[in-house]
Amino acid sequence: MFEATLRDLIASQITAIEAGLVVLNIEKYIPSTIGTRSFIDILAKDARGRWVLIELKRSDAASREAIHEIYKYVEAVKGHLGARDDEMKAIIVSTEWKELLVPFSRFVHDTSISISGVKISVSEPDRDIKAEFIRPLELTSGRVLSPWHEISLYTSEGRLAEGIASYDASCKAKGINDYVMVEMKASEGFYEHSVLCTAASLHGIRGGAGELTEEEIADVASKMDRLDHMIYFVPQLQTAEEYLEMIRVDPEQYEEAKEFSCQMEGDELLCSLQEYALDANPKVDRDYFEIGYPAKFRCKLLVDEAWTITKVHRRGAFARNAVLTDETILGEIEGDAGTSGQRLKRTIRLSDKAEFAQLQKDVAEALPNNPVWAGMVRAQLEEARTEFPRGTAETSIFAPSTGLMTLFFATTQEQGISYVPSYTILIRSDADVCRAYVGELLAADDAAQPPEAFTDILMKYYSGDLGSLIMSMTWGGYEARDIDMLEDLGLIYGSFRCDIQGEEREFFRMKNNRWRSVGQIDPYTEFGSYLERNERLLRIIVNKLSPRIGGAICDGSSADRQLEDSIDPVTEAKGKYHLDAPEDCDICSIPLAGETFFSDGRLQSSPEWANMCADCSVYYGEGIGWGIGQLYRKESNDRWLMVGGSSDEGDDSDDEE
Repeated sequence: MFEATLRDLIASQITAIEAGLVVLNIEKYIPSTIGTRSFIDILAKDARGRWVLIELKRSDAASREAIHEIYKYVEAVKGHLGARDDEMKAIIVSTEWKELLVPFSRFVHDTSISISGVKISVSEPDRDIKAEFIRPLELTSGRVLSPWHEISLYTSEGRLAEGIASYDASCKAKGINDYVMVEMKASEGFYEHSVLCTAASLHGIRGGAGELTEEEIADVASKMDRLDHMIYFVPQLQTAEEYLEMIRVDPEQYEEAKEFSCQMEGDELLCSLQEYALDANPKVDRDYFEIGYPAKFRCKLLVDEAWTITKVHRRGAFARNAVLTDETILGEIEGDAGTSGQRLKRTIRLSDKAEFAQLQKDVAEALPNNPVWAGMVRAQLEEARTEFPRGTAETSIFAPSTGLMTLFFATTQEQGISYVPSYTILIRSDADVCRAYVGELLAADDAAQPPEAFTDILMKYYSGDLGSLIMSMTWGGYEARDIDMLEDLGLIYGSFRCDIQGEEREFFRMKNNRWRSVGQIDPYTEFGSYLERNERLLRIIVNKLSPRIGGAICDGSSADRQLEDSIDPVTEAKGKYHLDAPEDCDICSIPLAGETFFSDGRLQSSPEWANMCADCSVYYGEGIGWGIGQLYRKESNDRWLMVGGSSDEGDDSDDEE
């Protein structure tokens, strides 16, 4: 059937393509100001009154030209009829879609107008048209490293080589083609330091008093392997369907994965499916395993522990891409590409449409749980492109999304300010910086937070379980509820603008959706003022968390449950209550009203005594017993009953019957 004949047949049965279509013209001529003449196969209107441009291609070979034609017709109609994108719709109709599907899918992905694809067939002899709508392909985003990594540790170079070979074999069997293995070597003295830290952590968890002994260190050393070699494994991110296909080889795991796939979505689903896929047979040969993530690779391994990168093993597309440097790959593993949901570094030309669009997309990837900053950054980039179309934008975003732990890191780490969320967008025109956009963490008001704020956060977000907060450190402290948690602590995400001309600086803050001129702004000043106003809250946070996460092991144990072991039924039966119970813990200053236990006891390695909450009793107290500490439990009548540490003679001067 000739194309003209097919066109007329479609026009006569136009509602087979879409209900409500009305044909206006066939072979409609549209003049164009850009030097091309446009003849639209069928011009119609839909039920909503929009212009509908129908482009027909009868053969697979001819279908490859359809996208070019549609581009041309759309621009001609917009110019000739003054139509907007939302007043137009395009439909590509073809009898063959093998060659057309990929360019059609790309067009759907890139264009702002509504576009549909239809495959038609004509029955004989009645010539009825049957239409089948085409679903665009899910197009690849190119290189997207997974934000969920694996750490495999080995006792020797020989075992390391076996591990690399096993990773290659495992990935080949599962159809994982594109991945990176970063080979790393431990720093000198790392093993000895790890033994010491682990021994110290275990000493604290056991409630040990006094200094760490040589026997404790030797015991740990006898049980810890020397793991000086590492493979840091990072695969290309896959789709949920691709992960399920990898898991299919293990029927039991496959059924489990299918079951939870119906209950999860987004990153939570992909993370779980990747874990199942990588754990499926054949398994990787390793001596020890840990999970990895961008912040752990950058901060813990490279900075804190000083591991040395000895080689970057690239497989699949990473090996074929000759212009891709190891430095770029390592930066993306650290999260610089935005896929970690925490960091993004990128410099673009504002005039380059593709670079600009990719940056806007990566901003959304870098700030998945922070709509405030995501909206600000996108709007500021648009503003910069409008005002400095020939300029460049250097964007650096650090949004660790660590909630309450942000305050802990900011006050306990040597470079604490580097743990505070921030972003900068430097706009350059003619190589000189002419504007800077800066994102910062601000106090919502000038009021100090009440000391109960720490307990309130634990109750609201962790069901009152400090261990759940501590265990978040196993994945770097990442907290999807970060923005809500910080708001409950009196902190909000904001930004300011600085216009630069020579030595002159002019500052602006956004108010009522417009920039208003303000005085000079020094970054982090407002956050610093917040810390000063909330010294007591910070003391609570630091004293509660430091002994639990300061060593090699994160201690998520319950202090209340440890103190329950110190309850003495004989003491409890005496029914003695504290005469004048303290209001606050002498060590961390947390109000005791929200506690289950407190102790009046001697401090470790000190003659001084203190009233201590449960955590401080476990980590700073000498213990429970006559002469070293008395334990009290809060009863339903809000009085404090002594339940441990009384004298055998019954002389407890601070207590009453």
